[in-house]
Amino acid sequence: MKELLIELKNSKHTNQPKYQRLAEGIRQAIRNGKVIPGEILPSTRELSHVFKINRHTVMRAFAELVAEGWLIATEKKFYQVTPKLPTDFLKPQKFSVTSNNIFTRKKMKFANNVLLEYSDNKVKPKYSFPSGFPDIREFPMSEFKSHMYDALRNKKNLSYGHPSGSVDLINQIKIYLRRIRGVADRDIIVTNGSQEAIFLIAQLLIKSGDGVAVEALGYPPAIEALRFAGAKLIPIAVDKEGLVVEDLRKQLKKNKIRMIYSTPLHQYPTTVTLTAKRRLELYELCYDNNILILEDDYDHEFHYVSQPVAPLAANDPGGIVLYVSTFSKILFPSARVGFMAVPCELAKEVNKLKRISSRQNEQIIQDGISRWMESGGFEKHLRKMRRLYEERRSNMLEDLVNIKKNIFSDLSWDTPPGGMAFWLNLNQDSSKISEIARQNKIFINPESNYQLDIKAGTHLRIGFSGQTPQENRAGLLALFDLIKKSKG
Repeated sequence: MKELLIELKNSKHTNQPKYQRLAEGIRQAIRNGKVIPGEILPSTRELSHVFKINRHTVMRAFAELVAEGWLIATEKKFYQVTPKLPTDFLKPQKFSVTSNNIFTRKKMKFANNVLLEYSDNKVKPKYSFPSGFPDIREFPMSEFKSHMYDALRNKKNLSYGHPSGSVDLINQIKIYLRRIRGVADRDIIVTNGSQEAIFLIAQLLIKSGDGVAVEALGYPPAIEALRFAGAKLIPIAVDKEGLVVEDLRKQLKKNKIRMIYSTPLHQYPTTVTLTAKRRLELYELCYDNNILILEDDYDHEFHYVSQPVAPLAANDPGGIVLYVSTFSKILFPSARVGFMAVPCELAKEVNKLKRISSRQNEQIIQDGISRWMESGGFEKHLRKMRRLYEERRSNMLEDLVNIKKNIFSDLSWDTPPGGMAFWLNLNQDSSKISEIARQNKIFINPESNYQLDIKAGTHLRIGFSGQTPQENRAGLLALFDLIKKSKG
């Protein structure tokens, strides 16, 4: 090859050396196909003459291209374009098969199917009554942000931490549980919400075919975590006094039960509180039959009629209660900070499992929360929200009384002693009402969402905490106007 047309553009960078401009010109010539793989380039002497530059400058440009894989320097002292260009290494290689091989896409087989559907509703509702959602507009962001800023300045938070959580947050949780909930002398493990706590416990303690009793109406993600671990789910009746212990006793005659999952303070979704008599009966029955109690105390602080009943874990001489809870109802859902309070021997195994699943919780948010708790801001915010939600509960109660009197006489309910929602009986199929409401941008949860067999029910779970009294009132009026019209 005698000649090569290369364009040496003036560099935007005034200090770019000539050899780099020449090297780039040769690269472009190769990319554009002016020079093809394996072709020999003009000699350094020829190029120095054509471009009126020093021969050593040309040699330096060639040396750079050789180092990058664009050129090969042969023993005969000429340069040629490499057969395999550097750009080829960045392209996916085609997989060729003979005509005798015909491939069809294989169907993926799952070891265990997740039955719980994930609802990704992209249509923003006009009114929303989620069953346990805090009003995040009331969160003291400026105050919390200052603690998060301090947490960010602590460079230790940028490293790995212990699977059980940060020491500072664990200590604050222990103080809080002892003072507010009466739970003490347990190992604390911080989790990604109470859901991860339930999942980890299920994976460790439940094997395929184990009987696990659950309240006949219950929290779907928790129940699915138990089922996914292999549990044989056994529904236990719930009435106005909470879980029916006598029904559990009957089921024990038919099934071997390893564990019971329960929400005794504010039964999910009916909101009723398990009575003191039944609490004692439940504990004694489980102790006598070697049944573990998985207690989900998801909204302990929001009790309005009286002081909340102490958790089962607060009086657990037999060591059979595994306690899980969350701060999501106090902070904001995306914080994903829950915890379990369990016996030492279980905590050790949970830490092992957590290390191979999520490794640990995020350090910075843990540090920020622990600082906020230590400052007293956490409990101050909690007291404010308890008053606010109690007021919203009273306002919704007034609205429901008016709706029953003037719009929909079939409506009935029991006023919840605490929690963040009402359990309303429409005395008609609530699933159909829920669908009509959804089509009109009103979000509500029908009874069928909480049943194991997903059969039709007559109740709705209506949250009152996430909206202002005015928003709740407008949404309820719109909802019951639709219900009235649906009846003709």
